[in-house]
Amino acid sequence: MEKLNDKKHKNYTISTDKRKLDLEIIHDFLANTSYWAEGRPLGIVRESIENSLCFGIYIGTEQAGFARVVTDYVTFAWVCDLFILKDHRGNGLGKWLIKFIVAYPELQGLKNMLLATKDAHKMYRKYGDFEELSVPSKWMHRAT
Repeated sequence: MEKLNDKKHKNYTISTDKRKLDLEIIHDFLANTSYWAEGRPLGIVRESIENSLCFGIYIGTEQAGFARVVTDYVTFAWVCDLFILKDHRGNGLGKWLIKFIVAYPELQGLKNMLLATKDAHKMYRKYGDFEELSVPSKWMHRAT
């Protein structure tokens, strides 16, 4: 059985080294393929990466997936921009990535870890132990 913090899965690896991230691929996916970041400018993607804990999935040096966590490392984390590139889907990488993030040592002991999804509730519930907000009326957001 794979340990939750294993950095290898099949021929893939996970790294938090931002120098390995392929900014062009990440920007292209977010801006042109994702429903949540459609049209996001390259500069915003670059700055969001600089200010977040990032997880890249690679096969060799080729980017296969990505996720970003916005966190203060002690009370709160927001998992966002998680994706697996089309050519690498079907290998269990999304499941592995969310398990890896939830088990990541620097994110242990947080009071809240949140994410938003349109259609992957079942995966996040099963592999990351996420649940719907117990009292959604306590949460608010400001969209600009």
